[in-house]
Amino acid sequence: MEDAPTLVSGWARLPSNILDLILEKLIPISDYIRFSAVCKHWQSVALHSMKQRIKSCHKQIPMLIIPTIHGSSERRGLNSVTQGKTCSFELHVPYNKRLCGSSHGWLACVDENLVVTLLNPFTGRTISLPPVPKSTRRSMVAYRSDYYINKVVLSADPSFLPNDYEVLVIYDGYGKQIAHLKSGDDAWTSIDQVIGFDDVIYYKGQFLGVSLGGRSLLVRKFKRVNYCKRFMKSLNFKFFKFERLKFERVNGYDRFTETLSFRVFKLFCAHGERPRWVENESIGNEALFLGTNQSMCVFALDFPGCQPNSIYFTDDCVDVECHKPKGPHDMGVFNLENRSMGTHYCLDRSQKHMPPAIWILPSMV
Repeated sequence: MEDAPTLVSGWARLPSNILDLILEKLIPISDYIRFSAVCKHWQSVALHSMKQRIKSCHKQIPMLIIPTIHGSSERRGLNSVTQGKTCSFELHVPYNKRLCGSSHGWLACVDENLVVTLLNPFTGRTISLPPVPKSTRRSMVAYRSDYYINKVVLSADPSFLPNDYEVLVIYDGYGKQIAHLKSGDDAWTSIDQVIGFDDVIYYKGQFLGVSLGGRSLLVRKFKRVNYCKRFMKSLNFKFFKFERLKFERVNGYDRFTETLSFRVFKLFCAHGERPRWVENESIGNEALFLGTNQSMCVFALDFPGCQPNSIYFTDDCVDVECHKPKGPHDMGVFNLENRSMGTHYCLDRSQKHMPPAIWILPSMV
């Protein structure tokens, strides 16, 4: 036991240039996290290396935050769907607040008072934002207050731009309201609009919204609602083990939604003509990651195991009739080339009633 401090200090004295050579061989963010846990010197070198990789546009692939196998209410697991394995470490992400966004490596959490907190689960750092304004158009009594907020999206990583990031929130439960916040603001600025939004991203200095009516969609999801008698659950559990089901009790029946397919559209702008959306049957070697997170796109060939021309999706809890935790049932991967639906992460039976899984872009900063 007396030799342990000497051994640790020996590793801690390794020159930074040697450690940089080791870091060049590390690709998954999970390896970076393990590397940085050795000692403070290694952590400092790893953080500097990660900043340089981000500045040079080296992209990570989104990973999936999932319930732990033992059902912890304070921690969650991190799964690589492309490698088909779950990391050995767990992240401190409690279940007492609903996750309503994932952007630039930060999670957006909301409580019943509509206070939004940004959480970096890799560093433990948090940023408290002002309460989201309450809508005057609709009563909040009909559903859980934390589902009043649909999605939160960031313009940049607050770790890199602590005084120059923006936040946009879609709220009102039905996406009819949006509000904007700049870092340092004491209150949200509501933005008047009437069409309502289903999704939003930040691209080239602007927030771009997706309307509820489909007038500005890039990707459309098609799904159906099914009903089955509840007693079938005990007689044939395999039927209900299907990973893309979402349940709700309706007049003695279980209600579940199932994603069937996706269609992708591209904005076509011809000289002298009005811009119009044209269906795009292929996204080539790209892969999309959709859900409650900020929508993300990666070059699939850079990541072994990632399916090109595919859409990876998770349960985004968009059913306005049932604002309550549904469990991460409606998720999978859709191949645009052959129009087939597959799975990426298979839930354990004990995880079926836990809050939904969510994509996150790993960050250590």
